[in-house]
Amino acid sequence: MQPIKITIDGKDIECKKEDNILNASLNAGIYIPSLCYHPDLPSIGACGLCAVEIDDSKEPVLACETAVKNNMQIITNSPNLKKIRQEKLARILINHPHACLVCAEKEGCAREPCSLNVPTSERCCVKLGDCELERVADYIGIPENTPRYKPKNLKKFEDNPYIIRDYNLCIGCSRCIRVCESVRGLKALGKLPESQELIDPSIFPEKLIESGCQFCGLCIQVCPTGALIDRMEKIKDQTPCQKNCPAEIDIPRFLRHISDGNFIEALITMYQSVPFPGTLGYVCNYPCESKCRRKELDDSVSIRILKRLAFEQTDGIKVNRIKKNSEKNVAIVGSGPAGLSCAFYLSKWGHNVTVFESKEKPGGMLRYGIPSFRLSKNILDKEIEIIKKIGVNIKLNKTVSSINELQNNGFDAVFVGIGAQIGKKMGIAGEDDSRVFDALQFLSRVNNDITDNTIPKNKIKIGKNVAVIGGGNTAIDAARTALRLGSKITLFYRRSELEMPAYGEEVKEAKKEGIDFQFLTTPVTVHPDKSKLKIEFIKMKLGSKDQSGRPHPIPIQNSNYTLEFDNIVIAIGQEIGPFNGIKINQKGWPEYNPNNLSLGTGVYIGGDAIGPSSVVESISNGRKAAVNIHLFLGGNIEDTYKNKVKPLPVVSSKDDFIKKRTLIPILTGSNRLKSFQEIEIPLEKNKGIGEARRCFQCDLCLYLSNIPIPPVEIIDFSIENIKLIPDEAGVFTLFDKNKNIIEIKGTSNLRKTLEEKFDSNDKIKFFKYEEDQMYSKRESELLQQYIKKHGEMPTGGDELDDLF
Repeated sequence: MQPIKITIDGKDIECKKEDNILNASLNAGIYIPSLCYHPDLPSIGACGLCAVEIDDSKEPVLACETAVKNNMQIITNSPNLKKIRQEKLARILINHPHACLVCAEKEGCAREPCSLNVPTSERCCVKLGDCELERVADYIGIPENTPRYKPKNLKKFEDNPYIIRDYNLCIGCSRCIRVCESVRGLKALGKLPESQELIDPSIFPEKLIESGCQFCGLCIQVCPTGALIDRMEKIKDQTPCQKNCPAEIDIPRFLRHISDGNFIEALITMYQSVPFPGTLGYVCNYPCESKCRRKELDDSVSIRILKRLAFEQTDGIKVNRIKKNSEKNVAIVGSGPAGLSCAFYLSKWGHNVTVFESKEKPGGMLRYGIPSFRLSKNILDKEIEIIKKIGVNIKLNKTVSSINELQNNGFDAVFVGIGAQIGKKMGIAGEDDSRVFDALQFLSRVNNDITDNTIPKNKIKIGKNVAVIGGGNTAIDAARTALRLGSKITLFYRRSELEMPAYGEEVKEAKKEGIDFQFLTTPVTVHPDKSKLKIEFIKMKLGSKDQSGRPHPIPIQNSNYTLEFDNIVIAIGQEIGPFNGIKINQKGWPEYNPNNLSLGTGVYIGGDAIGPSSVVESISNGRKAAVNIHLFLGGNIEDTYKNKVKPLPVVSSKDDFIKKRTLIPILTGSNRLKSFQEIEIPLEKNKGIGEARRCFQCDLCLYLSNIPIPPVEIIDFSIENIKLIPDEAGVFTLFDKNKNIIEIKGTSNLRKTLEEKFDSNDKIKFFKYEEDQMYSKRESELLQQYIKKHGEMPTGGDELDDLF
């Protein structure tokens, strides 16, 4: 299509036939002010600030409503346009508190108390210093004859957990109404009136949940004032659920596909971040759900069980390599979640990957550490098959003794994912008795002996009365496993239940199954005899917090007592085993670079080998290491990116949206203790789709276009420009190449100080200045303004820190 050629302020530009003048100007880097315009919304021309002059019109026209024409001549700045814009701005400010905007002391003002005693209702809101209306007003200039604001005394709505609505601050731009309708597909904020002028805020509904609001937050994002404020953390870069996921899964996109019944696309979304979507559907500790914004309304979306549903509905998918063979060889030591994740992505990105596993089956702790009643081994096997089909070679019953061994055999890079396979000792007398088991070894043996989820007969000998020591997930798994072998279980933990590191749901299920929990208790001695193990315990109390952030347990004198058990299972932590080529620090863990998981040139590590990790954390480690190995081998960072496509919103019916959280059905009664069958029953497809439709889709905020902001009048930091600066007192601001402020400084001689800066700092690329004889006061005001907005001092100018 032939481009349209126009001239704006004497600059020849090309634009599209469908552009209006405002779009064409902004695309060409020419700013035209507006407060009702938004790049993603239909224009209505309500504020009138975007007036421009064109060659074939006697009167100015609105740039947002006027289509471009070939050879059109446009002027965006003139004395007449400035007058028009100031008049329009004054009309807006009559209906908006603006005393702070015209106050000579606004920059650096502490707000309370007001030095001029301006009534609170006439002052600006909490967004002062970071307000779109303020920026536009500063650019246009507020006319001196602007009348005072007359308070409207409208109701302030604070009755929902997300949006504070103060329509006393509304300028009637209608962006919120338009974004709700045109982007979100709802009309929760009402219908736009026929008149294309600034609207009266009285049209807005009082109760959002009744008006059909689905709390995505789009209206807050586009509001140019403080009329709409988010009670929670503002959504930027990532949604709260994705931000709190160690693997950074694009959870909103995943849920959107589920809500559409598109389980294949849901899995594809998952595979960008993790190669174990089904496994995570069983055993993920779902930190994402703890940050789900929905929980402030009723309860978070059941994200974990929907991962499982997606995998079960598709039975897995085929994943293809995205790069040709690089001819580079990578060795992975250990086939746990970290090792297999690293292998999966490296193979996907074109490398030859060999996994060395010392046991007879792959999976590491997923297979040998997690009981079958929590994780179906059929699901694990299917996911490992998908990993193998992408090209990963897994060698079983193969022990690797050192990193050098692999490097000498032609491997260009190595990932160490050997886990932490050695259980910690309690350090008390009698614990070396043969009837005292390490929890990891106990779980590994039981899991290895189980066939078809049936309890093995005459293979594992364990008594009728068993003590489990510990409070983590391994302790809970060991206790529930021993319970299924017919034992009565008492679990002892030295802190209170509140401090237990085990997942709350697992503790809850263990209690349901009949496990007895004894808190604030720890063993001090084991006295073995022929028939029983006599364990001496002592009661504990909690003191101040230790390095773990939890209260330190302190023994209570003379509180000792003794109990008898047939066996003890110790689950108080794990340690990494010896491995040649790994340097261990004083805390007993490998020394590695946490930024890239490197142990040294071409060698990386992750998972439990660097400290206790959840399954999803280990998977995340594996992918992170894969990214760094790929770069080390000469790959492009672009290969590792996750696809981001602007999503289409899903409008949930009111019944779907307000329904309560769906819980996965669970086996009940004593029957579930008679086998190792998984206790969670698969979720019905329609219930899963309905659960996904409870999502707020707050990720839509991430795809909004940036709102045009007035240009900052800054100058290239050159000696030629500095020589034009007067020898006067004033304040200058220095910027880096990205136009970020690096220093704000007052001086008695602007030119001299800037010349000194030019010779001493090569990071400075731009600057601006203002003359002011009271430069110290002005410097303090500008610094306070910066600190209020950014929460810290500028990155340069450390000598100013003593002033604050």
